[in-house]
This record gives sequence, structure tokens and C-alpha cells, in this order.
Amino acid sequence: MTPFDKQRAADWDYLSGLIGRRAEYAGEPYTVIELLPDGPQLVLQHARQKSIQDDLQGRAYRRVPYTECLPVLDADGSPSDLLDLLLLDEGAPAS
Repeated sequence: MTPFDKQRAADWDYLSGLIGRRAEYAGEPYTVIELLPDGPQLVLQHARQKSIQDDLQGRAYRRVPYTECLPVLDADGSPSDLLDLLLLDEGAPAS
């Protein structure tokens, strides 16, 4: 596992290349599943933990993988300190 490259936090090609890679965030196993342009934010899916998803009426509906949205940049445009907790697998994307 290697640390997130904060020098490339504003590089869209670098960020989009992380999709599908295994990661560790705050000591927990994740996979990077999406890049949201708002922020931007990396969407991480937990490898084991599940959460309950509600239906449209707010009733518990089903168990889904837990996700975490990780902001890449702070409000001032500098790399988020949360990225210090993110380690990325050097190998190919998860299948």
C-alpha cells in the first residue's frame, strides 16, 4: 500500500485512475468505486461492512455495502487532511 499522492490531488486523470483500486482508509479495507466532480470526492466502498438502505418511505429495505465519501480538496483548495488516512494498493484495480 502506498500513500495518496497529495501533489496530484487536483489532477483529474490521476483521480479517475484510482477507480477500482483497493484501498485502506483509517485502517479499514475499501475499494475506490467512483469519483464525484463536486468537491471532488472519492467514493469508497467498504470491503466487509454493510449498512441498511431505506426505501422511499423511509423503511429499512436491504443491506448494502457501506460507503464513505472522501473530499479530495478542502474549502481553500488545498489537499484534504483526510487523505493522510488513505493508502492505495499498488496493483491493478480490484475485480
